[in-house]
Amino acid sequence: MKKIVYVSMEFSIGKLPTYAGGLGILAGDMLYAANDLEVPFYGVCLISRKGYARFKIENNNIVLEDEEYDPIEYFNKEDEKISIDLKNLKIYFEVWRYSLPNVKLFLIDTSCPDNPTWVRKLTDKLYFENNQEEKLVKDILLGLGALRIFDKLGIEIDKFHLNESHGGFLAIELLKRYNNMEEVRDKVVFTTHSILAGHDTFSYDLVEKYYDIPDEIKKISQNELNLTKILLELSGKKNAVSWKHSKVTEKVFGYKIDYITNGVLHYRWINRKLANLFDIYLKGWKKEPSMLAYADYIPDPEFYRIKRILKEELMDYVNSEAYLNRSFTSDRITFSIRRRLVEYKRFHMPLWRLEKLEELNKKYKIQFLLSGAFHPADEYVRNTLKWIMDVMSTVDVPIALILKRGVEIEKYIISGSDLFLHIPRPPFEASGTSWMRASMNGVPVLASRDGSVIEGIIDEYNGWLFGSNRMDPNEPYDEEKDIKEFYEKLDQIFYLYRYNYKEYLRICKNAIKTIGPLFNIYRTLREYIRRMYE
Repeated sequence: MKKIVYVSMEFSIGKLPTYAGGLGILAGDMLYAANDLEVPFYGVCLISRKGYARFKIENNNIVLEDEEYDPIEYFNKEDEKISIDLKNLKIYFEVWRYSLPNVKLFLIDTSCPDNPTWVRKLTDKLYFENNQEEKLVKDILLGLGALRIFDKLGIEIDKFHLNESHGGFLAIELLKRYNNMEEVRDKVVFTTHSILAGHDTFSYDLVEKYYDIPDEIKKISQNELNLTKILLELSGKKNAVSWKHSKVTEKVFGYKIDYITNGVLHYRWINRKLANLFDIYLKGWKKEPSMLAYADYIPDPEFYRIKRILKEELMDYVNSEAYLNRSFTSDRITFSIRRRLVEYKRFHMPLWRLEKLEELNKKYKIQFLLSGAFHPADEYVRNTLKWIMDVMSTVDVPIALILKRGVEIEKYIISGSDLFLHIPRPPFEASGTSWMRASMNGVPVLASRDGSVIEGIIDEYNGWLFGSNRMDPNEPYDEEKDIKEFYEKLDQIFYLYRYNYKEYLRICKNAIKTIGPLFNIYRTLREYIRRMYE
């Protein structure tokens, strides 16, 4: 089998803060799945020893907390220091190794005394740079560093799988080595994950301060170095991460592109108490996620008992860890969002019509939990959270904020909630995987028609859908219609929960048995092997 290098700026590994959101979770799940399926697989990322972003609220102020960890507690260090020779700059870096029986992740660390101070700090924080120059050098480091690691180790790699454009300099460097575009295409696989982010561009004047660009590259991207455009040309295989995402990407970038829908590592994200129930009634589900299709074998009383326990655990967690306007209680219907917080994900949509929210609360007794982290420089999100905090002081609905991310936090939320929301503004969601994790935990999803949900959610069978399925970001968009339908769906779901709980439980089980077998990372990885790597 071919040796694969999976290059991503972020990987979610264990409980470490080395990721920002869905891209890192996908990368981590791919690594663990490759180990399970015995695929010769290597990952490469930056060490991010100070994490990404975590916040607490003190005296009504949103305060950034430290996430620093010590790599020596989690990784082994490779013996040799490696260097990259750029124009006017030599970068030294150390390589940390995270090993599983069948796979390895290499993490690049520039905190070497031989480097200038600013270079030493490059690998401190994920996606945090002081200027465009630092961003450029980080991208060069990721791409060229990945190549240098395997040169140094003497490992011949068959395919380099680049996720988003950050690793694009790897492909450019291969072109300089081979001087043959077809040879590069035979080596490179490119996955694009969003039409809004991960498309790094740099002026040629800035780039050539550090790195000479071949003329062939300048013909592909004429006015500036657009790494996404370069990779769409230099990759032999390229893909989007859901069917809809492929169609939207074609419209935006003008390239015909395949798709492989994302998945999640089922056993990594299912709450331990629920997993114990699966062990009894769905034997073998951890090794073969298709067994989740038999979720109906779980007796309703047992399923209900575990759901109540998980909800109580979430209540305890929220009441001890969250910023809230009043205590959460298990007799209220809990609906939650757990996402990386950015504007297009519409994380504050449940609060857009406060009179509707108050009305739903009077009819059904509800509470809303919002959890996620955001980039420290994102003023839109910071200001929106301050607005939410003001709203919290004026409404009777219990509302809670948890402004951090993490595997354990997410498992509390996606297993203890009664309803999970996936509500991005179409067509900007590439896939989304949090809705998959919630569904596999038996928590049904209310989703806008965007990303991968339209491949998996059947309205009123294993979840609920609302809104228009806009395919082109330039199409007119009636958001008011979406909002109206969103609150109507909430009313429908809360009514079902209160007055036909048996039917609600059926939808919960349908979510497990339909999403688990199809939207797991084993299926995703096998598709990559068959369609992108072989």
